[in-house]
This record gives sequence, structure tokens and C-alpha cells, in this order.
Amino acid sequence: MRLLRFGGINFHFHWLFLVLLFVLAFFGYLTETVILFGLVLGHELVHLLVARAQGLEVGDVELFPFGGVARIEDVLELDPQLESMVSLAGPLFNFSLVAASLLFYANIPALRESEILLFFIRCNLTLGFFNLLPALPLDGGRILRARLSGVLGFQQATELAIRLSRLLALLLFFLALYLYYLGHLHLTLVAAAFFLYYASGKERTAAMYAFIRSLSGKKQLLQQQGVMPLVTLLALPDTPLKEILRRFAMKKYHRILVVTKDGHILGEAMENEIVDTVVAKGIFARAEAALTYNRKK
Repeated sequence: MRLLRFGGINFHFHWLFLVLLFVLAFFGYLTETVILFGLVLGHELVHLLVARAQGLEVGDVELFPFGGVARIEDVLELDPQLESMVSLAGPLFNFSLVAASLLFYANIPALRESEILLFFIRCNLTLGFFNLLPALPLDGGRILRARLSGVLGFQQATELAIRLSRLLALLLFFLALYLYYLGHLHLTLVAAAFFLYYASGKERTAAMYAFIRSLSGKKQLLQQQGVMPLVTLLALPDTPLKEILRRFAMKKYHRILVVTKDGHILGEAMENEIVDTVVAKGIFARAEAALTYNRKK
């Protein structure tokens, strides 16, 4: 649901976030509601400001109770270091507010009795540390994927991060059940578990879209930099192209040698030829199809 437009960017609010704000306001926590809303919004705005400062185009933003998802229109995944920088900006914003609040708390005695200030500090700590969990679509998950993508390739790194995200979601859910068994009801843990499980699943589709954009953007990146590392992969003739794509790294170009089981080279295909074959014949076409398809062109 779109409720806000700021700086040319549409902010969408997930229904769970709206329910949480409504419940807080209904039970008399209007000030706390405004604080939570402001912190989540500020967290995402910092992501956007850092992205724009790096010359990236920013799309819409969807806000959840524990943060949000900013859609970067540029191929951010091509540069793992840049993706880590943009992702880390949000938690650093929250921890900076905690540091400033503690200075006020230590130097202004009147504020030591302020429940609002303590709530402000707790909210920032929760947002900061929760978003650093190594789970997509949280900032920590994006940082983890950025670090893994150079080794595993973007697709495999995303799949690993999604599996870890769902594992963490289940752990949070069982932790909530255990605490309830001990007599402590923590609805926020339950909400966080469902959020992680649901949102991580959507990352698979978003990752495929980003992956396709990254492949099309490599030509432009090569023209800008003038040089790019070349990686050679070996593939058997009956290897599905899907498995080859999974091993593509973001800031590298790939040459695929198609070889028999005894090591005899049947031919080679460059990355763009693999992509052309996938477009023409699908991701389940075999590696040898890239050789015959590109000979006919």
C-alpha cells in the first residue's frame, strides 16, 4: 500500500507494519508509534541517500516492522563492495543514534528518567542488530550474499542466503514457543519469524531479475573499466545451462570449455553466447547446445 512519496520515491507499507502501528496507537502508545515509524523510515532513507551518493538509481521502498526493502534500479549486485556499503548504512544510522542518545543520557540528568529516551535507544538497538542478522532481505543477508557471490556466483550465494534465512526464521519461532512455555509471550519474535520466512522467499524472484540485469550490464561495465577478469569453466556436453549460469560471478566474464569425460575439448562458448542460447532454448538446454546454436547464427 502506497502511503507516502518523498524525493520522487514511493514508500509502500506492508500490511504487517500498518497493523503494528495501529495496535501500538490503539493501546495508547502514540508517541512510541511515531518513534518507530520515524526510525524505520530514517533507516531506509539512509540506504537511499548512500545509494544515490554512489550514482545509483533508486526505485520504490517497502517498509516492514523491522526495516524495509529499497529497490535499487541499477545493477548494485555487480559490485559486492558497493552492495555491502549501501546495506551497512542503515544499521550504522541506528547505532549512531544510540551513541548520541547515550551521550545525552550521560550528560543531562533530567533525561535519565525519560522512558521515551530509553524506548528510543531500545528501538534503535533492535533495528540495528536485527538488520545485521545474516538473512535476506535484511542488511546482514545482503552483506553475506555480497561476500559469497564472488566465490559461489550470485545465484548460488542467493540460494544459500535464503536457506539460512529460513533456518533463522524457524529458530526464532521455536525460541518464541520456548519462551511462551516459560511464561513469557513475545509476539515480536513470532512476527519476526514470519517476516523472515515470507520475505526471504520473495528474494528468489528478485534475485533472478537482478541476475538478468547484471548479465546485460556487464557489457557496459567492460566499456567503462576497459578490462574485466576472465574465468574459464569446464562443462560436460550434457550439463544443463542452468548449472553453468549458477556459477557466473558478478564482476567477471566467463568462457566455457565444453569437454568430453576424457577431457577432449569439443568447443568453447563465451558468456554472451550462453545467455543467447538460454534465451533461445531455455535454461534446461545442454551445454553442447550453445556450441551448435552459435555456429548456426
